[in-house]
Amino acid sequence: MTRRSERAAAAPMQTADDLSHRTCMAARRDMSSRPGAITTAWALLAALATGCCATQPTGGETPSVGGSNDPGHGGHGGEHGGEHGGDHGGDHGGGDGGGDGPRPTLPGAQVEFAVIDADEVRRRLWPEPGPPAYVAPDERQSAALSTLVRGMLTDPIAPRAELAQAASAAGYTLEGWSVAGRRYLAAVEQPNRRGGGGAYVVRVPTGEAPVGAVILQAPHGFYDLGTETIALEMLLSEGDWPRALFVNTMHRYLGADGVRRKRANSPADPCHSDTHLLAVATAAAVAAQPRVEVIQLHGFGDASGDKEDGATGPQPAAIVSAGLPDAPTVRSRLIAARLRDALGVEVALFPVDTDRLGATTNVQGRVIHAHTRTNGPGAEFIHIEMSASLRQWLRNDPAARALLATALRRDPPGTP
Repeated sequence: MTRRSERAAAAPMQTADDLSHRTCMAARRDMSSRPGAITTAWALLAALATGCCATQPTGGETPSVGGSNDPGHGGHGGEHGGEHGGDHGGDHGGGDGGGDGPRPTLPGAQVEFAVIDADEVRRRLWPEPGPPAYVAPDERQSAALSTLVRGMLTDPIAPRAELAQAASAAGYTLEGWSVAGRRYLAAVEQPNRRGGGGAYVVRVPTGEAPVGAVILQAPHGFYDLGTETIALEMLLSEGDWPRALFVNTMHRYLGADGVRRKRANSPADPCHSDTHLLAVATAAAVAAQPRVEVIQLHGFGDASGDKEDGATGPQPAAIVSAGLPDAPTVRSRLIAARLRDALGVEVALFPVDTDRLGATTNVQGRVIHAHTRTNGPGAEFIHIEMSASLRQWLRNDPAARALLATALRRDPPGTP
């Protein structure tokens, strides 16, 4: 598959040594400014959310967006195995890169945007072959990714030099994408540093940025099959919603030794590891957009008892939860009702209609709830479990995905 690209007049270039020196100096300033080691993962998340670990912006130009000498993202298409909901072989396959020409730029942020299609987006988010083993981030990487995500979500977007510096320190490449006339900033792992840290795509608003950001997350791709495809298609199809998409890039049970084994609190599981970069990115999103709403898509099989909770008997098509054990929130109750109306399926509300799959130990939910306890209402967490048949329908039917997106929007058109 061929992609078009456009390139603006070349900006002054720095050498790789110049960029490496600036990045290292910024990291030293960053680490030296922090009195004492952070001893727990929650302390790290709190520090990131307050912004104390941010790298410092510097002047001057940087090389092309991303801060690495990445010649391209290799991909071979292929099949990601998983336990739930069947197979999605080929969903993450991609086409060839190529082509040179002028690229449109984003004023202010000075970011260049390559014109690509949806297949190329998939290839860049989930290049093949996948990472061979999970690599836990160190504190410097976590701090740099926090700076990067906050800079991508601030209004206006942070300058290119600051974003590229943070991306390089985090082991990421910052890319600008133009897909069907819409622009996105994407942070993807550098090819030689891929360890399952996730990928982060932020929509560039065409006008004034909306108040409050919706972060759509598919943290269990390769396992809750189809959730990542549904989330990505909604990002690329909807004109101004959601603001961002956070996805995992590795099977949740792949270990540091490269062996896949089911276990509780797997380090590679973004929803059950406090130190996973997706948890860091969520805390950064809350810092950048205090009225953030995080919506996670998950999946379970249609057969009773095929997920870890061992449920028996008939199951609903979806379960909606706010991640709180005692009661739903106003928002989770509203979304459950809208999903029933929009899709015409049975939707259970946790903990009113069911006591299973409530996400009460979900790391991103805990980040959101800790923020609201400290700062008051504003941030929201919504966790949606979907059956295999519902996910298959949503994957294959654009009209059904549009109904889902309408139900999830805070102010759906034509509703009170």
